[in-house]
Amino acid sequence: MTKDVTLKDLLQELADKRSFDFRGYKRTTLERRFRRRMFQLNIGAYSQYAEYIRKRPEEVTELLNTILINVTAFFRDPPAWEILRHEVLPSLLKRVKPGHSFRAWSAGCASGEEAYSIAILLAEYFGPRIQDYDIKIYATDIDEEALNAARRGEYSTDCLRGVRPEWREKYFQGKGLFRISREIRRLVIFGRSNLTQDAPISHVDLLTCRNVLIYFDSDLQKQILSRLHYALEPGGVLFLGKSESQLTKSQQFQRTNARWRMFRRITGSPLEELPELREENLEQPALSVVKTSQEVYSLRQQQRYMLDTLRIGVFALKADETIAQHNTAALTLCGLPPTSLVGRTLADTDLFTRIPDFGRQMQSTRLKNDSSRTIVRTKIGSEEKLLEITIRPLLDEGGIRSGTLIYLEDQTMHEKLQTTVEELESTSEELQSANEELETTNEELQSTNEELETTNEELQSTNEELETTNEELQSLNEELETTNQELEDRTRELDQVNNVYEQTLEKIRLPVMLVNPERRIEFWNSMALRLFGFKSKPPVDLTVDQLPLSQSLRSLLVRRHRAVLLKQQPQVARAQDLGSRFNSVADIHFSVIPHEDKTNSVLIMFESTAAREASRDHRPNK
Repeated sequence: MTKDVTLKDLLQELADKRSFDFRGYKRTTLERRFRRRMFQLNIGAYSQYAEYIRKRPEEVTELLNTILINVTAFFRDPPAWEILRHEVLPSLLKRVKPGHSFRAWSAGCASGEEAYSIAILLAEYFGPRIQDYDIKIYATDIDEEALNAARRGEYSTDCLRGVRPEWREKYFQGKGLFRISREIRRLVIFGRSNLTQDAPISHVDLLTCRNVLIYFDSDLQKQILSRLHYALEPGGVLFLGKSESQLTKSQQFQRTNARWRMFRRITGSPLEELPELREENLEQPALSVVKTSQEVYSLRQQQRYMLDTLRIGVFALKADETIAQHNTAALTLCGLPPTSLVGRTLADTDLFTRIPDFGRQMQSTRLKNDSSRTIVRTKIGSEEKLLEITIRPLLDEGGIRSGTLIYLEDQTMHEKLQTTVEELESTSEELQSANEELETTNEELQSTNEELETTNEELQSTNEELETTNEELQSLNEELETTNQELEDRTRELDQVNNVYEQTLEKIRLPVMLVNPERRIEFWNSMALRLFGFKSKPPVDLTVDQLPLSQSLRSLLVRRHRAVLLKQQPQVARAQDLGSRFNSVADIHFSVIPHEDKTNSVLIMFESTAAREASRDHRPNK
């Protein structure tokens, strides 16, 4: 007897054995999409579908295509994109100078329209000067088929309805099927990424994730939003879908446009908020020539004490990467002995050995002279630490690198505190629930409040489900329209080809047959039908070796048919006796007719010798 399998069991099996984890998706959406796929396969129970997947591993890909709803459009919700163009992007781009980078990320990009929309807005903003900037737009999705379509950058006329006519003329080529221009395509980098599992793209200035979160439950939404917060630079903008309201009470984002769900990251790194760690303050020259050496010495001592007081590790390097200054915290965080490293180069220390990622980070700052920030895990002694490393080059007035500042901050305790805070929040919720049960005097008001909150959540959930259903219907409608158009085009092409064949065959005043590579007669003209005694086209398809001719003549037709196909050259069989039944001698012409599908047919024409001689006799003398 087959064991009963629930949707939860099936999801667990897919996660454990197929590496497809849908457990964070909303249950109602999953049930609807699973039932749709099972209906297509005429399967009624989850246990049967689980067995079907075990026997056919490729079914997981078909299921993924059913669950994922790739509905998107160029400049979807035009008023939102106008705000992005005129208000948000100018504030982000005003600080970008020639040679600097600007990074955008379109998470859940589907077939690429959203990522290309961002690229078009940037191209409009910078104009011809866009070549002077390092613009990168990362577009990711879990659906490989959708990514392949996005990489091709080809769209129908209906897909470009949201694009302004002048932009369509400027950034697309072709007719009927339009291809994105090369200058826009080179700005976008497509790649497969799972928002729920893979590491986010970092140092992003603009992040769009529209109508993606509505498919996940609240816990997974919080996890994804945490990843998106990490991906954004301080001051970066997050652009969500109009049905997503998870950040309305967030302490990490500031709403810039509530209606169209645009938020700005407001949290920054503590290293950026310490004025004593700025480059111009670490190596401060004498402010006045009248300062005595005692005053200079006193200032240096104060600076020394300040550095040693900081819990943040600091290395100050000269242009040749010789260590000019460091504090005790830097040695402790890196697990180095408490000795002075001043005057030594980084290569002469154990820093690269203790933190393997540090060398790659230094190399990246050498190439671009840009600040770099990364978080690494390293083992110092028997303890594992989480370090945030910031490398900032020091540039003189001529823009030449004169030194480097390295900040190291121990984030281990912060990570532990974050875990503790989450546990405390969970405990607080449990205590709150117990307190509500004990407060009998406030029961009616509390009940009313809970009913209102439940109603609000149900309305929000219903709105998200309606949005999901709408996108499913839109996806189905687009698929049906595409299929219908393809069928109409193919029918029209077949009608045209058939019409051309019929007219051509009928206008030739000789018996003509068109024979396919299997020697089956595909077309007859009326002269050919009359020649072989048929009043109309035979009800069944005949082959050339079934014609009412002598065995030797049928063999001749088969041999010449084969020879013409092999040599791709026309041939003529002269003065062939068609037999007493036809009372005629004819020249039989064999010609090759190529087709678009790289197959060939043979055109066979019978030219009566008597008719040819009569035609020759009636020719006017020159």
